[in-house]
Amino acid sequence: EVDCVENDEKNNPQYDVTFLSGEEATISQREILLAVWAKDVTFLQPRILLNLSRCLLKLANVDTTRGNASCVGENMSSAKSSRQERYRLAAVRGVSIALSLCEYHTLESLDDSAQELDSLAEKARIVRSRAFLDLKKIPNATVDAKKVLAKNSESREAQALLADIRAMDAYNKSVDKRLSKEVCRWVQTATNSTKGTEAMDKTDDSVSEDQSDEAGRNVVEDAEPSHRKLYSWQLARKISMELCAVFAFLIAMWVIYDPPESQKL
Repeated sequence: EVDCVENDEKNNPQYDVTFLSGEEATISQREILLAVWAKDVTFLQPRILLNLSRCLLKLANVDTTRGNASCVGENMSSAKSSRQERYRLAAVRGVSIALSLCEYHTLESLDDSAQELDSLAEKARIVRSRAFLDLKKIPNATVDAKKVLAKNSESREAQALLADIRAMDAYNKSVDKRLSKEVCRWVQTATNSTKGTEAMDKTDDSVSEDQSDEAGRNVVEDAEPSHRKLYSWQLARKISMELCAVFAFLIAMWVIYDPPESQKL
C-alpha cells in the first residue's frame, strides 16, 4: 500500500509504501512497474497487459526495421538489442506482471472467480512461452508450456507450442553437430598436411641438441615408409659428398705440397 507521496531534493516523487509483510520502504518512481487496482473485480489490468503483450509479439513479426533500438531514458550507444528483440522482451515483462496480478487477485478473490483467473494465467503463460521461443530461450519456453499442460492436458495451443519448441531444439542440435563435424574435419586436414614440419616446429628452443636429434629420429620413425626412404637417401647422399670432399682435399694436398730436401727419401 502507498502511504504518501513526497518530492525529494531534486523535485522527483518518492513513495512511502508498506509491503504485505508489514515492512515499510521508500521507493522512487523508476522502481514502480504498476500500481495495482485492488478493487479490479473484472480483472481489467491483467487483461490489458495480456492484450498488449500479444500486440507486441505481432509487432515483432511485422516490423522488419533493422538496427538496434533503445528504450526511453536509455543511451543509444549502449543499445545492444534489435527492435524485434525489444518487442519480445517487453511482451515477456508485460505477461510477467499480468501473472503477478493474477496471483494477487487469486489470494483476494472468491471461489467463483478462481476459474477465470486460471484461464487468464493459462493464456498469459502461452503468450510468454511464445515470446521466449522467439527469443530462442528454449528452457524458459518449455517451463511455461509444461505448466499449462500440467493444469490442462488438453490445451491444443500448449501442445502445438511444445511441438514447436522440440522442433527448434532438434534443429539447433543438428546444426551444432554439423558444425562440430566440419571443425573436426578441418583440424584433421590441417594436421595431416603438416605432420612432419609441425612436429619439428613444436620443439622448444630450450631443448638440447641431443634431445633435438632424438625428436628428429622419432619423427622419421613415425613417418610414412616413403618419407623414411627419402630421408635415408638424403642422409647417405650427404655423407658421400662429405667423404668425396675429404678425399679430394687430401689428393690436392699431396699433389701441391713439396716437402723439403731433408724430408725426401
